[in-house]
Amino acid sequence: MFDAERFEKLLETRWLGHGGHFFEELPSTNSYMKEQPASGITHGMLCLADHQTRGRGQYERSWETEAGCNLTFTLCFRPPRVDRLHVLTLTCALALLREMEKELGEGEVTLKWPNDVLVGERKAAGLLTETVFNGNRLDRVLVGIGLNVNQERFPGELGETATSMRRVKGDEIDREALLARLLSRLEYEYGRWNRNKTDLLREINRSLRGYGQWVRLQVNGERWDDTYKFLGVSEAGRLLVVDHDGGLKSFSYEQIRLVPA
Repeated sequence: MFDAERFEKLLETRWLGHGGHFFEELPSTNSYMKEQPASGITHGMLCLADHQTRGRGQYERSWETEAGCNLTFTLCFRPPRVDRLHVLTLTCALALLREMEKELGEGEVTLKWPNDVLVGERKAAGLLTETVFNGNRLDRVLVGIGLNVNQERFPGELGETATSMRRVKGDEIDREALLARLLSRLEYEYGRWNRNKTDLLREINRSLRGYGQWVRLQVNGERWDDTYKFLGVSEAGRLLVVDHDGGLKSFSYEQIRLVPA
């Protein structure tokens, strides 16, 4: 069982992750945080479940995890503006990557558009960002994160496509200490995102799988025949590619997936 009391003693952030909600089991931490009244939500609030029974990923996929082994949680942000929200997702993914590199070493961990973290060829973490509006005003941005930490076996097809930090490192990892360090990194990276620091976007782009390479595209579910050079992500969070004639194209994260050339 995740030790919330120990985690809070280890937490060194100024505002992120304090006053957390901790559950032994929940269907989905994102769903729980979406249902909370605005008066009960604060910027930086954390909701963690030791076991998610109906965790959700991108494209309505399920996120399956073993109880008591991993980190499945949601962070609530109340940013001052509503644009660049996909860059915020990638900023959180970059923080994940950096902390995973500390445990596993550099070179193996990459970001996969739009919201996955891979170790080698296998998925180790995923993010799901959702918004809640009060009329036309943005009330909260919820970034859900699922990180495979100590799980050693994965059912069915996941056995071929998923991995965990423990499977790569070989040793059990202290989840409470890992989450405390991760939130410190996330707080720092959020500040860079909020200040629109251009060096942050450069770091994200250099960490994206396929950056600077020729790739194939799947747009609105349809696979395109030609190859395009992947230029990374714009300040607005749109994926940029260039064709063989030098024509620039941009896509929202909902539209597009990258396919190996």
